[in-house]
Amino acid sequence: MEGGGVEGEPPAGDRNWSELPRDVLMLIFLKVGLLDVLQAAGSVCRSWRKVAKEEPEIWRRIDLTDHPYGFEAFVLQDPTKLAIDRSGGLLEEFSVDYFGDDDLLRYLCDRTSVLKRLCLISCYQVSEEAIAETAKRQPLLEEIQITFGSFSEKVTEIVGKECPQLKSFKFNTKWYNMPHTDPHDEDEISDEEEISDDEEKTSDDDEALGIAKTMHQLQHLQLIGNRMTNEGLKAILDGCPHLETLDIRRCYNVNMDADIRARCARLKTIRLPGDSVDDYELEADADQDDSCDVEESYDDEDEDEDGIPCFYDDDYDRILAVYNEHFGDMDDDDIREYMFYDEDGNYIF
Repeated sequence: MEGGGVEGEPPAGDRNWSELPRDVLMLIFLKVGLLDVLQAAGSVCRSWRKVAKEEPEIWRRIDLTDHPYGFEAFVLQDPTKLAIDRSGGLLEEFSVDYFGDDDLLRYLCDRTSVLKRLCLISCYQVSEEAIAETAKRQPLLEEIQITFGSFSEKVTEIVGKECPQLKSFKFNTKWYNMPHTDPHDEDEISDEEEISDDEEKTSDDDEALGIAKTMHQLQHLQLIGNRMTNEGLKAILDGCPHLETLDIRRCYNVNMDADIRARCARLKTIRLPGDSVDDYELEADADQDDSCDVEESYDDEDEDEDGIPCFYDDDYDRILAVYNEHFGDMDDDDIREYMFYDEDGNYIF
């Protein structure tokens, strides 16, 4: 290959984008991400729109956790339902941030039964009943992440009962930079000081006990910021004999004494309460302001014919720029060399 292409093939910048082979176009869509495909692909040309609407393979993994809408993410409800429809019942992974609710989970379950991974981040409108119903209707679920939500301490037991084959569970909450003081510590609180209901719950093993009681096949567990004590952790270690990795960062009520360390010795990987959270992908410091700056306000006039919000001004130029950046110097056969498959026939990059 020389000069950005093969002999007889026009330079990438002069290509007719509408004539890209279908498999090459699918590779591009998988590379640029779901939101870009929803917002931009249909505006490039008719053939791009056709592939985006008719290829369920593109929509087997719906991940809308990295979007620019912040607290205005509710505008993604209808586009997400459209993406679910386009999956043609093949949807295996579903991840949303801020805008998930009971209705969206019902919509999901009505259109797929092969879900393997569910991730809900800051979905405060999702109820425990919806979580239970989703778990019951998705028998292949192996991985669940619930980070920041409005649930009681019984939610872990509810999930475990409906997902007996669960392999990975992440149930994370916000934390404080320093360990909370036990409100019953006589050195810190006088007899005259009133203890609030919230203060009385600075430690709580209910969630840990729910995991220990129901998730016996669990291999990977993340409980960042949990209020469990040593008793809760012991119950998990006893009740989850297949556990391989454990992340209990910011679980300040856990004291890593000799007994706990001995019990954890069988684990392949463990992150301790005081370990750094610098590599944690979410902002979860309860000492920080929860406000979120939205990059640009949403106007309901900024939609395409499918009702998909058009956030970017230059979608057409941007998606072609992505193509040029990743594939511009390759011919179609070279691009296909990037298309690898796992044992299930899924694309791997």
